[in-house]
Amino acid sequence: MRSFPRGRVLIAAAMFIAGSAAGPAVSPDEKSVEGTIAEFRIERGDLALRRNAQPQTPFDKVGRRFALLGFESGAFEAWAYPLKLLRNFELSFLLGTSTVPIQGRDIVRFVSVEPAVTTLTYTYQSFTVRAHYIAPVDESGAAILLDVDSTEPLTVVCSFIPVLQPMWPAGLGGQYAYWDDGLKAYLISEPTRKNHGYLGSPSARGISYTPAHMLSDVPNQFKIEIADPKSVAGRFIPIVIAGGKGVRDDVKKIYQSIAAEPEKRYRRAVEYFAGLRRTTLGVRTPVPELDLAFEWAKVALDGLIVDNPDLGRGLVAGLGPSGTGGRPGFGWFFGTDAYLNSLSFNSFGNTTASRDGLTFTRKWQRQDGKMAHELSQAAGYLRWWEDYPYGYIHGDTSPYYIVAVEDYIRATGDLEFLKTSWPSVLRAYDWSLLTDADGDGLMDNSKAGLGALEFGALTGIQTDIYLGAVWARANLALKNLAAAMGDKAVGKRAETNAARAEKAWREKFWDATNGQYSYAFNKDGRLVSELTPWSAVGLAWGLGDFERGVDTLARMNRSDLTTDWGVRMLSDRSPLFEPLNYNYGAAWPFLSGWVATALFDFDFLPQGYHVLMANARHTYDNALGTIMELFSGYQNAWPQEGVPHQGFSSTGVVLPLVRGLLGLEASALGKKAVFRPGFPAGWPAVSISNWRIGGAELALDYTRKKDGITLRVRSEKAAGISFVFAPALGLGTKVLAASRNGSPLEFAADERPAAQAVRPRMTFPLSGDDTIELRFTPAPEIVLPDVPAMTGDLGRGLRLVRSGLNGRELKLSLEGIAGETYAIDVLNGERVESVAGGAFDGRTLTVVFPSLGEGYIGREVTLRMK
Repeated sequence: MRSFPRGRVLIAAAMFIAGSAAGPAVSPDEKSVEGTIAEFRIERGDLALRRNAQPQTPFDKVGRRFALLGFESGAFEAWAYPLKLLRNFELSFLLGTSTVPIQGRDIVRFVSVEPAVTTLTYTYQSFTVRAHYIAPVDESGAAILLDVDSTEPLTVVCSFIPVLQPMWPAGLGGQYAYWDDGLKAYLISEPTRKNHGYLGSPSARGISYTPAHMLSDVPNQFKIEIADPKSVAGRFIPIVIAGGKGVRDDVKKIYQSIAAEPEKRYRRAVEYFAGLRRTTLGVRTPVPELDLAFEWAKVALDGLIVDNPDLGRGLVAGLGPSGTGGRPGFGWFFGTDAYLNSLSFNSFGNTTASRDGLTFTRKWQRQDGKMAHELSQAAGYLRWWEDYPYGYIHGDTSPYYIVAVEDYIRATGDLEFLKTSWPSVLRAYDWSLLTDADGDGLMDNSKAGLGALEFGALTGIQTDIYLGAVWARANLALKNLAAAMGDKAVGKRAETNAARAEKAWREKFWDATNGQYSYAFNKDGRLVSELTPWSAVGLAWGLGDFERGVDTLARMNRSDLTTDWGVRMLSDRSPLFEPLNYNYGAAWPFLSGWVATALFDFDFLPQGYHVLMANARHTYDNALGTIMELFSGYQNAWPQEGVPHQGFSSTGVVLPLVRGLLGLEASALGKKAVFRPGFPAGWPAVSISNWRIGGAELALDYTRKKDGITLRVRSEKAAGISFVFAPALGLGTKVLAASRNGSPLEFAADERPAAQAVRPRMTFPLSGDDTIELRFTPAPEIVLPDVPAMTGDLGRGLRLVRSGLNGRELKLSLEGIAGETYAIDVLNGERVESVAGGAFDGRTLTVVFPSLGEGYIGREVTLRMK
């Protein structure tokens, strides 16, 4: 850990709304500048992300009640949910007696991001300023600590534009702002005196003279003068924002309290994120870049838990600067996003967030059973459900609610929650049933509402493959929930409907002409023959025919859909393809995540790992620690209007990592744990900690050598849990024997047609400390070249479309750039007798793609085993 040395000016900016607890005042030392407090240690941890600052790149620091949303230039807007207090807060600097400002955005050099603090470093020829942004988790605020090293007197100028508006579509009028010299702060308010904001510093002077009622685009300003930098050594100078809905005197007390104790808020944030990491699923692989992305996905999703003073605690979909607008990204409560992201919370063990999110959405269920799709955070200011048409526009939200409840129950075994939720689950199910107007066993978009896409040529359909998948899964989920409730009648009905829905999904979306599960069918039953990643949702849930699923995923692995940075919404050969179109060509990390999850489930292991890593690397290429909503389908770049902190994009890391690569599945009520890893060839070891299944906790240590695997499973409070171990091995591997704690253990081979891997399967009861030994004769296994996509890159990596074993011949279907040469590592190369379609030196397979045209072309390679 690193502490910051004494002898610097540290200026703290803290932002809090009414309702936070006040802390004791701290008297400044007599020798220090007025209004200062003693400095405290700012620590650095192992999750820190650091690079050169990019002034136009977003960043945020958020808590349950507050969001500071800005850019690496240092400009930001402040939200005290649901109020936007201000925008365009910026720093500038004056040297000595100069009146020419040095803009912070022009001299920002570095950015460093951790869960509890983000630091921007500004450097000029005679000073360096480090701005530390801190957001408490449990209070609606943020803190900025300016750490100043200067060789001459310096003035820090803070400018901002007052806003004091609730989120769109609500609005207030009559806002005003003026400098209160007694409090050393601007008061931002409005005539009803129900919404307020304070911004200032005990060490500041106001320098704006615009009449209070004449708010304009000319910023309000205040300044902090440092005549002698040595005179404030070891002190913080606080800048404070307090605001929100409430009594003005209460807001003033918050302002005074936060000015005195910013350290308390920082310590709480550090402790909270340490606890989040300590108590949730931990993963250590041979790829630190992947492990770090997983930790940041947990932090990013946690940042979307919101305590709204009017509505309660729920999950918003995403966050980003609103500029002059009225919504911070997708900072509303979206039902389907909450349900999707709850799968991630369940996967890494923050089931409290999942439960809170589900409980919140239950409050807005319509009388007929339909679940709400979206709710503005400003609903407390207006008649949202009565006067606005957006609340219930989606059809997938209601069945997805059932899926999410069942997923939470499988993870926790929380029967009390199920009993409370049961009436709402049944109402959502009954509403969904009524949307099957044509009686084919699937919900109809035409009656239920929107599903996969929200506009354009592909919305005028009967049922899309995504809505069909959610409905089929909801029936299976209800069957399981009914069993837990002991409701045999509901269980039987759900079982019957599940069989009908699965059969319809399997048959009605199958496109025999193109050999794929296609996007949708029309009212007359005609297929909409577009291959999209939406098909992967159902495949990841086990829907459809296995061999047809293999064919569909192999088709997705081709270069017209799969890129080096994700999976396109549509093939770039489709006449509807537009690379920046939200629904018709962009690459969404959340859909790429579903594709990766399905690829792992169908044992397309190198391909699944490629897509997972493409998503994981987006953690680092734009807003550090969060992932952009979508990317161009043409190049690794993002549209400027994209939301930088999008929850379902982080889910695009969590789900394929936990449920795909690691292959973790659990049932707390069913007393079952499944470890079905699909690790890349050559990974020597993986460790997993804090895997929670109800009240049980498991830790796994996996090691692999050339001809064997050792798995140690340590478990607590896991009596009665049956453990299934089914590791993926290369095609052609011969499994010889298995043992548990030194005694022989039976295993069964997975012999699915068109299989892409060999999977022995072992089942045993947990004893508290179990060691599994698996011995086998290895087969040749390939490792595709890793080609990370830099910002702006076009596709250039090798594509493995599919592999297959025919006798002793391992056949690889590849795609590469015409004229390019690719080197593929081959493990256990001594088992290779000969190669057709490439050159092999015993360790590396070299494949040359001839210069026939442009772009990607195909090539077949065969490895004949000894």
